Amino acid sequence: MNMNDALEACKLPFPAPRLLHIDADDTTALILATLLVPEIQVTRAGSMLEADALLRQHEFALIVLDPDLPDGDGQVLIRELRERGVHTPVLLYSARQPSLHHQAHAFLPKPWTSPRQLWQATCRLLEIDLVAR
Repeated sequence: MNMNDALEACKLPFPAPRLLHIDADDTTALILATLLVPEIQVTRAGSMLEADALLRQHEFALIVLDPDLPDGDGQVLIRELRERGVHTPVLLYSARQPSLHHQAHAFLPKPWTSPRQLWQATCRLLEIDLVAR
């Protein structure tokens, strides 16, 4: 098998959905991207300002959010998105328990969530049927 054949064999049978990971923690970002790529395209923002800019430029199928950001509470960003008519599903992935009035579709606790749980929750919210790793 030559290199071109190997690369072609690695291509997915469908376009990979786009996910925006909003988290200030570099280690968590690396773990999440390693877990999800190549089946899911992961873009990372480390602040509310960066996330807002990306959300104004691109459409994402899912947002994974740790609301504890250096420039504010990420849940405020989600509230602002909802007010603008953006209804992208949100997975809160945080060490902090969400309030009863949060705008997310799901919550997973950091750091106690297993990679399999994260993978399954992401696939469920993206409505894709992939074999769990």
